[in-house]
Amino acid sequence: MVKDAFKKEKICEIAKYTLLITHGGSIEGCPCIIVVCVDPTKDPYHYIEDGAVATQNMALAAHSLGLGTYWTGIFNLDNSRNSLEEKVKSVLKIPDQIRVVAILPIGVPAYSKEGERRWLRDLLHYDEYGNRTEYLKL
Repeated sequence: MVKDAFKKEKICEIAKYTLLITHGGSIEGCPCIIVVCVDPTKDPYHYIEDGAVATQNMALAAHSLGLGTYWTGIFNLDNSRNSLEEKVKSVLKIPDQIRVVAILPIGVPAYSKEGERRWLRDLLHYDEYGNRTEYLKL
């Protein structure tokens, strides 16, 4: 968890490139930022999924407490040296072998966005993609 103002400012500067594309916003002003990290040596086949699940669970927990957050993708599949992930790792002195999956800014939301609820039946495909025909109830 990052609360240090200087480090948060640096992370905001790095993350703004992905935020402008995905959210059209920024993370300045958040009281804290959670940087979700994983160690690929613990489970080299599922570390990305582990980090994703942890990120989603923290986002859901924040929402249940009335806090606002959103997933800020920072993971670089290629693990390239000049990636946003590497820049965040540099600011926080995260070891080379540790991977940064996501950034979760946490704070009190400035506004509440009400979305249109979609029915599960409108999202499901039955037996094969594209088949929207519901099964008959037995």
